[in-house]
Amino acid sequence: EGCKSDKQRKDHSCKERESKDHSYGRQKEVCMHCNNQIRTICRVVHENRAPEISTVNLTVDIQQRRIIFMKIIKYLTVFCMMICVIMQLNINVSANENNICYVAHRGYTKYAPENSIPAFEAAGREGFQAVECDIHETAKDKKGKRRFVIMHDQTLNRMCGLSGKNVYQKKLTYKKIRSKYHIKTGNNIESYTKKQLRIPSLEEYLSICKRYHMKPVIEIKQKMKKDTIKRLYQSLKKAKMQDQAVVTCKYKQQLTYMRKYAHKMPLEYVRHDFTQNDLSWMKKYHINVSIDKNILSDDMIQLFETNNIKINIWTINNKDQLYNFTNKGIKIVT
Repeated sequence: EGCKSDKQRKDHSCKERESKDHSYGRQKEVCMHCNNQIRTICRVVHENRAPEISTVNLTVDIQQRRIIFMKIIKYLTVFCMMICVIMQLNINVSANENNICYVAHRGYTKYAPENSIPAFEAAGREGFQAVECDIHETAKDKKGKRRFVIMHDQTLNRMCGLSGKNVYQKKLTYKKIRSKYHIKTGNNIESYTKKQLRIPSLEEYLSICKRYHMKPVIEIKQKMKKDTIKRLYQSLKKAKMQDQAVVTCKYKQQLTYMRKYAHKMPLEYVRHDFTQNDLSWMKKYHINVSIDKNILSDDMIQLFETNNIKINIWTINNKDQLYNFTNKGIKIVT
């Protein structure tokens, strides 16, 4: 095709290149005036025989080269994405191999206001194994019914941007809290709608936990009567979360009430300090400990491990603190 004679090659200013190795030799003749046609002569060396010569005519179009190049880029991109996914999976598997449970304190507050629906959802997307919240009971409505709402403080003032007189949720009905008050303080507050920033109910929180397969960690923030603790347990049972939930509280009486209804549920005693009397009571009712990182010593860690008491350490916000406690055997980190 094209230049077949020495004269034609000379007239068309053809270029010749040759490369050889131990098994074959290849000679390419490229004509610059024949529509980019290439004539390739391949010399194939066969064992115990003389080389055979075969001629292959290839037409390589510039557009085809571009398509091949784009495919290579596409495959390389997919390959790099797969490597990133594998690296992420390796991180998650490593955490699971160490049996460490990471608890998002009041949700993932880096991206959303504390104890808000967006914060709980962000914790689920981020891959936390558990998410902590704080609950309070509302006042009775016209039917005499009380509900549980999610809020750390006893009042709505700080989170709802209220000034002046304190507004206590225990003095308001569930309907009034949901219709009149919204969260107005926290990270990325402007990114969420008014509906997303309503005061969450316990049922909404549990629903998010189920959706993202997170363990609910519920802290009772106020002293509650026995029948109120019973309603809390019934709420967990109705949501079919009584076997996954963890209930924490700084009041012994509330945890004692809960143990009477929830025989196997993990319960945690929230502590800023610790005494020998606490240990005796915890062993009696099978209560674990949720403890301030600033008071947890190596001796206390040894004491809890000896008495089969699980430790939830809070609040950890940097890697140095995290590695310090996990290297000492702490398996639950808030």
